[in-house]
Parts: sequence; structure tokens; C-alpha cells
Amino acid sequence: MTETPSPSRSAEIPGGFSKARLEAFSDGVIAVIITIMVLELKAPESAAFEDFLKLWPAFAIYGVSFAFVAIYWINHHSLLNLVARVTAPLIWANNLLLFFMSLIPFATAYVGATHFAPAPTAIYAALQFLCGAGFTSTLSVIVAQRRDDPDFVAATAPRQRKNLISLSVYALSIVVAWFAPLAALAIFVAIALVYVAPTLFASAQREEAGR
Repeated sequence: MTETPSPSRSAEIPGGFSKARLEAFSDGVIAVIITIMVLELKAPESAAFEDFLKLWPAFAIYGVSFAFVAIYWINHHSLLNLVARVTAPLIWANNLLLFFMSLIPFATAYVGATHFAPAPTAIYAALQFLCGAGFTSTLSVIVAQRRDDPDFVAATAPRQRKNLISLSVYALSIVVAWFAPLAALAIFVAIALVYVAPTLFASAQREEAGR
């Protein structure tokens, strides 16, 4: 989702929202989400190392959730760079994305407390689907704003396809979670890597080319 950034046009509307305000609000919400998640990690009641090891489900799902929130934050910044202007549809699409993301701490704590039980893991997978749908919807609003720019539409098409494929995999993970929760966890990690790995590889290539 961080591919093909494009310079945005003016996002200022007299008497309305600015792109800077939209981004600041979103950053604040995402920061609170991460803070709440870490506060849900509870220390073991005893000093026994075995009791600490029993917390691995909580730390595992926290790591996955943190990675997802970080990826959404990075890609959200990239997304707003594409905004032509701040409109009501964009504001509400963005709010819908933030609403779904705000539920991540609850779903994370639920999965950790139940040690990857099928139902909580399926709920977590469904929430990841909804977050992905919210992000895809926000991107669609931005593309619709600039539909008269064929170069922009063509440049964002691969990004949209990638998001739709991810949504399909999330939908599959909901079913998988009912039968093999740890397999669903592996799917979550794989999706995160699909978005992170290309970015890291591209950065390494640019650094190598600059030497």
C-alpha cells in the first residue's frame, strides 16, 4: 500500500477541514490504539518463569496487532499524500477505518486471554477484514476524486488489486480460524510481510543505487 505515491493537490477548503487536521486526528487515534494495546498486557501473578511463558499467546497476538497498526499508520500517511481535497465522503471513510482500528485492542486482548481459541481468533480475523475494507474504501474515495487523471488511476490500480487480494485472504482466514487458529495467525503474519517486505526491499535497492 505504500507504492506509487503521488503529489497531492491543495487539500484546503475555506471553512472546512484541511488535510493536516485530518492527518493529525488520525495519528492521534492510532497512537491511542497502540497505547491501549500495550496496557492490556498483564504481568503474571507469580515470579515463576513457567507462568511468564504461559503468556506467549498474549505477546504473540500483540506483536501481530502492533505490526498491523504500524503498517496502517505508514500506509495511511501515504494515502493522504494522494488526497486532492478533503471532502465529506473522505472524512467519513477515514472515520470508518479508524472505528474498525479502534477495536483492535479489544480483539487483541480477547485472543490473548483465550489462548487463540477458535471463536475469538475468528472475530480477530473478521476485524482485520473490516479494517482492510475500511482502508480500501478510503482509497476508493481518493481515486474517485482524481478519476479525471488517467495516469493517477493507472498508477493506483495495482495498489487496489493488492488490497482486494488481501481482503480475500482475510475472508479465508475467518474460516481457517474456526478449525486451526494458529494457521490463521500464520496467515495474518504472511499478509503483514506482503506489505512490509517489498518496502524494505525497495529501500535497500535505493540505498545500494545511491552508493
